[in-house]
Amino acid sequence: MADWTRSIPRDQRWGGCRWCVHFRPDMTCPAFPERIPIQIASGEVDHLVVRPGQVGRIVFEPIDTDVWKRTGQRVPAHARTAEQSA
Repeated sequence: MADWTRSIPRDQRWGGCRWCVHFRPDMTCPAFPERIPIQIASGEVDHLVVRPGQVGRIVFEPIDTDVWKRTGQRVPAHARTAEQSA
């Protein structure tokens, strides 16, 4: 059952919404199309697991920051690894 308990220790960081491939500048995402809850947006609670009230099972997926810095595109970090392996 989804709850608001942190899924990682308090001293461990997660990327945060702005570094997620699903993040939209209006503070929404596919999991929270109305608005990302303040508990997640503030970093108080991570979004590495499904949370109450969200749509579907989408959770934090880190962007490739190098691609984002060069192009502004939010592509998954694992995409470059997959391309390099091919």
